[in-house]
Amino acid sequence: MESTRSKTEVWLIGQHITEITGAQLPSRGDVLRLFFHGHNEHKKTVNDSASEVAASVISFWNKARIPTITEKSIGRKVVDLFLMWKGLKKNCTRTTDTQRKKEETFCDELEDLFDVAHPKAMQLLTIKEDRAFLAAQREKGRRGVMAGVDKKIACSIKRREESKSKQSLQQNQASSALEYDELGSSSETESQSSSSSSTSSLAISPVVSSSNRKRATLKVITPELSSTLDRTGISHRSALRIVSATAASL
Repeated sequence: MESTRSKTEVWLIGQHITEITGAQLPSRGDVLRLFFHGHNEHKKTVNDSASEVAASVISFWNKARIPTITEKSIGRKVVDLFLMWKGLKKNCTRTTDTQRKKEETFCDELEDLFDVAHPKAMQLLTIKEDRAFLAAQREKGRRGVMAGVDKKIACSIKRREESKSKQSLQQNQASSALEYDELGSSSETESQSSSSSSTSSLAISPVVSSSNRKRATLKVITPELSSTLDRTGISHRSALRIVSATAASL
């Protein structure tokens, strides 16, 4: 067991790790421990091991919803960190104060954030809790944990989604009301137009004058009346006057 541990023990770094875990963003030490697992245990090249670490790191940052630099750029930062360690390891036999201070500084920074945030991350983050979490993680020892922040983020996102849904509902209701008003206005206009058309139609309909109608012919002087007029000596003209006056008095 001790033999196995000694094989996986890395100078200044400690034991390898197979994955990055925890409720904080990866530290410099986490990155190197995972890097050496691939580089030493699985005999992967520096670049291949760095690429695997970069993929793991960016996945962790994505969980925190914080924008990062590209995965390729993260891989280069991993290589740079490894080369820094390698330079110290090369001179580890030196006992000078300079060498000792460099080693102490390196070890002291192992628990600090392996910062891969986008240069404008603070401007890009729209949720206040996200910005506060990133600022806390950048402090010495990475203050704060992701779990508590995730709960706050979830609440913020929920409030934002509810606000969006409410706004969308109000817009839909306003749109429906506008369509209804337009429909009512259109129907009223059509009704008025139809009424006006009907009125105009009535107004311009030709009226048949009574003077144009064919008058019925009434035969007033019958043969019997004519015989009677002859016996009494009354002329037909006088008889018509009598009939006309009688009709007017009725």
